[in-house]
Amino acid sequence: MRALYLPSLPRNPERHQEQLDQTTVMGARVFGWTALCALLEYGTYDAYFVPGLTDQKKEELIEDGLTADSVKRLVAVPIGSKLPITNSDQIVLTTFDPQLRTLATIRRKLQRPDAPVCGLIHSINSERVVFAVLQHYFAGLCEADLLFCSSRAGMRTIDVYIEEVGRLLLPNITYRPRRVLVPLGVPIPLLEPEHRINLRQLLNIGAQETITLFFGRLSQMSKGDLGPMLIALSLLSRREAHTHLVIAGDDTQTNEARRLKALANELGCIQNLTIWPNPSARDKHMLYSGADIFVSPSDNIQETFGLTVAEALSYGLPAVVSDWDGYRDIVSDGETGFLVPSLFPSSLETLEVSDCRISMVEEDSLAQSTTIDIPVLSEKIQSLLHNPALRRQMGRAARQSAEKHYSWPVIVKRYEEVWGESIQAAKTAPCEEDLASAVFRMSLEKSFGHFATGKRNPHCKCFITAEGREWLKRPARFYFLCHLYDPPTPQRFNQMLREIAARPGIPATKVVETLGGNGDHVSTGDAQWSLGRLFKYGLVASTEECSVTGDQSGTLQAVTRDFGNGTTGSTESSGTNR
Repeated sequence: MRALYLPSLPRNPERHQEQLDQTTVMGARVFGWTALCALLEYGTYDAYFVPGLTDQKKEELIEDGLTADSVKRLVAVPIGSKLPITNSDQIVLTTFDPQLRTLATIRRKLQRPDAPVCGLIHSINSERVVFAVLQHYFAGLCEADLLFCSSRAGMRTIDVYIEEVGRLLLPNITYRPRRVLVPLGVPIPLLEPEHRINLRQLLNIGAQETITLFFGRLSQMSKGDLGPMLIALSLLSRREAHTHLVIAGDDTQTNEARRLKALANELGCIQNLTIWPNPSARDKHMLYSGADIFVSPSDNIQETFGLTVAEALSYGLPAVVSDWDGYRDIVSDGETGFLVPSLFPSSLETLEVSDCRISMVEEDSLAQSTTIDIPVLSEKIQSLLHNPALRRQMGRAARQSAEKHYSWPVIVKRYEEVWGESIQAAKTAPCEEDLASAVFRMSLEKSFGHFATGKRNPHCKCFITAEGREWLKRPARFYFLCHLYDPPTPQRFNQMLREIAARPGIPATKVVETLGGNGDHVSTGDAQWSLGRLFKYGLVASTEECSVTGDQSGTLQAVTRDFGNGTTGSTESSGTNR
């Protein structure tokens, strides 16, 4: 069996914005959702394990747009418990971000050193990502582990981070995960030509109007300054009577639409412009389907790949975009669109990566002083406006490129190929814990064992209380004890409490043994946690007096007797193992 372990599941951001107007739609969130849908639709793995997956979460995923058949492929597993697989089964732990350390910890807990972990990059312009790279050095990672990079420019930045962090460490501490270039995927939509007419009617413009579309999050500070694009439009509108620009995208953060309208008024091109803030998924499909040209003059280092550019190609739109990071990977200059030169200011020495995290002002300052060649931008758009045959030729090439390089079946197949390579590598050289990885294995007991008055004696006797007997009469109450992030298992508490009722004074170790050995794959840690919940709610007591009367007086003295050798508050006492 081949299985994928997903520590968490993304939600559909576009649906959430339709329900809650202030939900920001970001490319990383859109990708995470479509990636989940694609893995379950096109993936060939036998199981997709999800810790803490409940029936309610499954219903939410279906409401978000996941098919019922896809949801059936998700297998719920208790958090932190061993998986229902054998040693011969193959498993990959993957996440939609670069936080490999978390996955490495899960791998160690699952006792599967032969299971590769895999993450991927999105925006990488902050110290948060630098810290993630630093953590990779100490996370117990190996050569079989993976970090997918969506663009050549993004991979180069990660390599710079690795080099710069590595210079500060001892020579024997090395970066072990491999970086693999795999672009982000996009769905290939069904083309609906009728949307050309529908969109023009909705915009109240003539059927002969040529529509140039910008689609993306509207934020001068963290996405891109669209002012130069409006200047290009003002130049075009003086020469081209039948051109119209639509600027559409999420505007929940900065109310950028107001600034853009004011600038368009000032430039005298407002008649040739429509600003469409916060479009729905249906609106988005109509906009891409009805447009003739796509434009995106990105200038911000927050952009790493350019998901909307790949989306535009999938709709068969020629793209006029800045020569920028992942954009230059997606658009083949002169074939699927045009690349417009971009220039940083002459001096960047005063800026640091940490500035982007501490203050958006520094990041914004760099973007504001980055030049996108306006005359070239205007010229390339005009060449497509004047030449419908060229638009069609580039549009066909764009669609073919999207199908060949960015469609989800292609990307999922590539993921599985790379995962297969890592599985084979892990077989011959399983991941071994090294001294550096001990940084993230610090004992919870040693670090926090002194917080509480003490620790319950593992051999203390267990008695059911009067309240516990009441709960046995109403077993539905046990749902309130269940773990917040796991499928509910009220029968576990019911079974444990009945065992204690039947055997008054049974040692806690025996209770844990009984539950852990009943063939339900209940770990010792889970059994101890379940017993702790019964104590916490007063359903079990360690003294027979409490079990008979239910009286909680003298609780501190009773609890103190449970602490080994009467030691309370000692820094040597350990925390409960979960």
